Amino acid sequence: MAKQVTVASGTVFGTLKAAKEHFSKVREATPPGTRLSEPERSDVLDIYGRYCAATAWPAEHAVDVTTEWDNEQRSHGTYAQTKAFAVVTASGSTKVFSMDKALAEIAV
Repeated sequence: MAKQVTVASGTVFGTLKAAKEHFSKVREATPPGTRLSEPERSDVLDIYGRYCAATAWPAEHAVDVTTEWDNEQRSHGTYAQTKAFAVVTASGSTKVFSMDKALAEIAV
């Protein structure tokens, strides 16, 4: 049976693939540094919070969501050059996270 994802706005994605495709489109349509508007903002904050809780990852106190380039160094000295969602903390710092991993973790 396909796993589904329900988000804070009440939207139900019938499959994990549908949820990933939706948020991929949102991410790609959002210029880096631009804050998300509702309902996507609340949905992404909800997904991030549930992901951190499910994985026992220390959650940042996220107050907003943006996109930014993920230039983290990977194995063998290579760098990722992808646009990613990032939560924005009350202090204004940002923390990139993987939406695909988050959705996979919270899908039921």
